[in-house]
Amino acid sequence: MKNYAPPNERQTQRAILAMMGRSFPTVFVTHVPNGAHLAGGDVSRFKQMGALKGDGLKAGFPDLICYWNHGHAPIEVKRPGYSPSQVSDAQKAVHQTLAECGYPVAVVTSAEEALAFLVARGAPWNGVPA
Repeated sequence: MKNYAPPNERQTQRAILAMMGRSFPTVFVTHVPNGAHLAGGDVSRFKQMGALKGDGLKAGFPDLICYWNHGHAPIEVKRPGYSPSQVSDAQKAVHQTLAECGYPVAVVTSAEEALAFLVARGAPWNGVPA
């Protein structure tokens, strides 16, 4: 019998994206690669991250941004079983700022949680379950 390993954050995010394609086909969604996998050694990655921040990258910005006609929803993706302490201080600060602007951020660990958040925010759902 195989041991079950829970999905990691990337797998969870990809499951959410697949669900969105089925359940919210008119919602435009994009990933914000703040935790980008940069190439090269430490110095090279440090320089690349510095360039990205100079271009406007904000540490702590949510992973997914969803847009539809007169609607917008930011989503922070965590692996199943995360604890609130795994939301970084930078993420907490950005989430608070976005909420103050009228865009509460959902921290989700599954496609089902993302679907519930999007429906609650008024995203145009076609009724297909997660």
